[in-house]
Amino acid sequence: MNEQQAHDTVRNLVAEDLNGRFGDEFVFDPILVETRVGYDGDEYLHLNIIFDGDQRRLDPHWTGGLVTRVLPRLQEKGIDTWPSPHFIEKSEWNAYVREMTRRKKEVALLD
Repeated sequence: MNEQQAHDTVRNLVAEDLNGRFGDEFVFDPILVETRVGYDGDEYLHLNIIFDGDQRRLDPHWTGGLVTRVLPRLQEKGIDTWPSPHFIEKSEWNAYVREMTRRKKEVALLD
């Protein structure tokens, strides 16, 4: 599986998990996946999950378990890299991109 296929698999499994819990209460789109290297030298998958919906209804206890729910399914597909999800409200996405650009940090926009 190449990197693009792995990113697509991660995106699909994360979307399935989120949509299974929240249904049409939220729109999670796009879900951007980027392979990064952490301070320890290990690769991880940085996920920017852009959502549209009432943030007060985005249960942090449930979303905090996203990694533990999705990781075993990723491993079944041969992906052993840990995901690191970041939820960004759709109305804040453009400001986030501007800030990361100002800081000279690359932001995965679309694969």
